[in-house]
Amino acid sequence: MKPLKTVLLMSEDTALQVCDLASKARVNLDVTIATDLKSLLGAFLTPKELLLSFGTGVIVPSWILQIPGLHAVNVHAASPSYPGRDPHHFAVYDGVDSYGATMHYMTEMVDEGMIIDVEYFDILSEITPSELLKLANMAGWKIIGRFFERYREHGVPIPITRVTWAKRKTTRKMFLDMCQIEPSMPKEEIERRYKATAMPGYRNLQINLHGYIFRIEGPAE
Repeated sequence: MKPLKTVLLMSEDTALQVCDLASKARVNLDVTIATDLKSLLGAFLTPKELLLSFGTGVIVPSWILQIPGLHAVNVHAASPSYPGRDPHHFAVYDGVDSYGATMHYMTEMVDEGMIIDVEYFDILSEITPSELLKLANMAGWKIIGRFFERYREHGVPIPITRVTWAKRKTTRKMFLDMCQIEPSMPKEEIERRYKATAMPGYRNLQINLHGYIFRIEGPAE
């Protein structure tokens, strides 16, 4: 099998792991790593066959997605029920008992392309957003491994039409709105928002009183 001319849109460490999975599946990659928009644009100065994105906020320009013969694929670290930004926070807020990761073809609109593969897993009710994101990324690695195994056997996978994206696509504004609490909110709602917005190193939950922002440390001892 000739080398697959590939652009990996991700961190260098992530790209090395992707190359390892491809090697284990006996798929030979001719790799260019792109970590930001500038390096992504430079990668397409020569023809490419595959663009694989994972764990990046870089939005791929439409002209790249329209290149004839290019298969542009993204791994979204959330199940199809949670397209958009910060999905792990919304999943915790909703109290879901099943989550996952999704591989899909990229389109001009984020998280709307045809779905190629989904890896689901069960979750515990007390899971934190950071723990959920970690599990979703692990599910993403399983999908990437399967992608290369299927590519070796059959070429680029065909979309699974029985699985579609949810209509609600979360945004950064929606997350920031969830971080806002009001004195009139029931205790249960404040606790739910505190749990859903928690992230190590951040104090996301806040209250605005008379133009002053107060960030919430956590429940009083």
